[in-house]
Amino acid sequence: MNYLKNIGKVILITFSSIIILGFLLNILYYFDIIGNNIYNIMKMVIVLLCLFVNAYLLGKASLKHGIVEGLKLGAIFLLIMIILKTITNSPFDIRTIIYSIIILLTTSVGAVIGINKKEKK
Repeated sequence: MNYLKNIGKVILITFSSIIILGFLLNILYYFDIIGNNIYNIMKMVIVLLCLFVNAYLLGKASLKHGIVEGLKLGAIFLLIMIILKTITNSPFDIRTIIYSIIILLTTSVGAVIGINKKEKK
C-alpha cells in the first residue's frame, strides 16, 4: 500500500506541475512574449523536465530496480496520454511514437539516476 501511495503522489505532482507550467507557458504565448517555435519546443521540454525530475524523486524513494520504476511511471503517463488522445480523436502518427519512446527513456534515466544518488545506509 505504501508503494501505491508513493507512486500516486509522484503522478499527482507530475501532472500538477505540467499543468501549472503549461498554463504559464500559454500565458506567455498568448501575450506574444514568446514565439511559435519557442512555444513548441518549450511544450516538450516542460513535459520531459517534469517527468525527469519526478522519476528522479521516485527512484530516490524506491528500494531497487530504478529502471523498472521509471518505466512504470512512463507507462502510466503514456497510458493516460493515449486515453486523452482517444477521447479527443487526435491522430496517432510517427511523431507520437517517437515522443512516447523519448518519454520512456527520460523517466527511466531519471529513476536510475535517482536510485544511484540515494544515500547509502
